[in-house]
Amino acid sequence: MTKTALILGTGWNQVIKQIKVIKRTPYEKLFKLKSTVPGHQGELIEAEYAGKQVAIMSGRFHIYEGYTAQQVTKPLLYLKKLGVKNLIITNAVGGLNPKLKVGDFVILNDFFTLMAPTPLVGPEFIDLSQAFNLQLIKLAQIQAKKLNLRHSLGVYAYCHGPQFETPADKRALKILGADVVGMSNAPETIMANYLKMKVLGLACVTNLAFVKHSHQEVLAESKKAASNMTKLLTAILKQL
Repeated sequence: MTKTALILGTGWNQVIKQIKVIKRTPYEKLFKLKSTVPGHQGELIEAEYAGKQVAIMSGRFHIYEGYTAQQVTKPLLYLKKLGVKNLIITNAVGGLNPKLKVGDFVILNDFFTLMAPTPLVGPEFIDLSQAFNLQLIKLAQIQAKKLNLRHSLGVYAYCHGPQFETPADKRALKILGADVVGMSNAPETIMANYLKMKVLGLACVTNLAFVKHSHQEVLAESKKAASNMTKLLTAILKQL
């Protein structure tokens, strides 16, 4: 049984080099869907680390690729069948909080669903008062501190994309209380909670939201932070 799964966002896939890969399966074969975003490999990896089985989604689907919220979260249903209890969701984000710097890690403790298309249909009433698991948050904080990585707790705001947010969008999100903003994570977090998984959200600040930027720059900053991303993920995995 695979207890833990990772969803690797932009820049986070270097962790694959530190684990024992057992099997790779393209998303197209499993889900009949293709990941089209640069930096997202688009394959499910079954692996072993520290004597434990781990499932890794190397890359993800986004709604801005033309997929529905149900399609974006289809892999989570597969992970559930594998027996996954702990889900670590990672992504690259823009920093809205002025205290954040490029390269900082934000351990998510809440998120906005106001603009996030839900993968749930019908009277699927679930409690999201603690969408990110408190025990996993604490674990991530301890490991980040041990590794001497700049980190903080923060609130994530989802925006559809693929366009980056306008200055007005960013000002509004900041006023509402968002610390970081990105184009993924929210539909998956909703579905994972519905499936009774414990969720840990890890974000790496790859750009400052109020500074003009491009996807190429986001990829470049993700590459710079890849070593720290890998250290943090492997430290957490050892404890699960």
